[in-house]
Amino acid sequence: MVHLVFVESTRPGIRALEVAKRLGHRVTFVTAHQMDWLFGDADKANLRRHADHLLEISDTHDPDVLTAALRDHAARYPIDAVLSVLHQFVEPSAIAAARLGVRGVSADGVRRARDKARCRDILRDRGIPSVRYRLVRSADEALDALVEIGYPAILKPTTGVGKVLTTMVHDRDEVKEHFAQAGRNYDGLRSGVKEEITLEFVLEEFAQGPLYSLELGVSTHGDYSPFAVLKRKVGRHNPVLELGSTIPGDLSDAQYNAAADYLIDVVKAVGLDVGVFHLEFIYTEDGPRLVEVNPRIAGGAIPDLIRTATGEDLFEYLIRIYAGEPIATRRFSCSGATSHTFIAAYEDCVVRSDLPANWFDPFKARIASGSVDVAAGQALRKMDGNYDLYGVVRVTAADYAAAVATTEQLRREVEAQLGVKLVEVID
Repeated sequence: MVHLVFVESTRPGIRALEVAKRLGHRVTFVTAHQMDWLFGDADKANLRRHADHLLEISDTHDPDVLTAALRDHAARYPIDAVLSVLHQFVEPSAIAAARLGVRGVSADGVRRARDKARCRDILRDRGIPSVRYRLVRSADEALDALVEIGYPAILKPTTGVGKVLTTMVHDRDEVKEHFAQAGRNYDGLRSGVKEEITLEFVLEEFAQGPLYSLELGVSTHGDYSPFAVLKRKVGRHNPVLELGSTIPGDLSDAQYNAAADYLIDVVKAVGLDVGVFHLEFIYTEDGPRLVEVNPRIAGGAIPDLIRTATGEDLFEYLIRIYAGEPIATRRFSCSGATSHTFIAAYEDCVVRSDLPANWFDPFKARIASGSVDVAAGQALRKMDGNYDLYGVVRVTAADYAAAVATTEQLRREVEAQLGVKLVEVID
């Protein structure tokens, strides 16, 4: 048995605590209640149920506050590892782990991964293929850089989460609007999100090709395990928006191996040394090109999607890695295909007023899992990032094409039921 400390969580991340308890470990959960808006009452009860100890502190973003609280806690219950499944709290968790001398991901590695400009610099210096990019702080700097980089391009905060304040730009007017809109929206960001966002931006060449993610395990024994590659779904009118995933994707074995080798090189260059990491990439005509390195386990519905398709629990591997175990598994095998699509509004709108309370019940028999939390007359917010979601539908099928087609049919039917326009999907 080891003693694992989890700093904050997402709703899906509660499973990490559940798995740790099932495997016989001691669990401490640390919170400053900054992310309570992510949870319902049942989720909060689950967190308490799976934690042997609940530490409530003033600020989980502050590594000094976090370290002091954990040092006191460790005097009574020696700690073996500190981690977070929530992007915003990975760095303070890593700093606290290093100060306590316990297992944790490299804080320097996390900083390099989170700073998208610095990450690109490292790839350039190591000769690892990457897209053209420039660090910019204003519309004028971005317009100057676009003379070389060209349109379309992506503007995203150097540190950020959930695609917040991320824009695809096609001309000068959209560049100017991005900076004006970012300034207006910044102050209104939610607690726990705003602290992660900078108004310094990376301007990147828009790599042509489909989007994928690799879920990569790295153990303290030097194991690099590319567990799964997922084909990602994006918005038809805005490819910045992420609308779901399918596993297995449509890469050949050779392409899978090329992507895995490329992203292992990226992780080694950045210095992420223990954990399960979520890496997004585009497979271009010239091979894989990095979109971003997330120095934590995949969020949202991805772990559940993988478990449905493969029977393998990504959270179990995370716990085993932080417990200090070697990991021999290289690639999960799939039986059939599993796909999910998120339900999100194309524009600010209002659901039809005569929507029955049980409108989603007929869908439940046709999906592997999922829900849509929308009621009659509800105002829906236009999807601008990964937090603007109202539900998910997940299906299993014989193959990739059938799984994708089924989820798209369900999305269209949900759209018709709600009487609003949903974001259209490109698989």
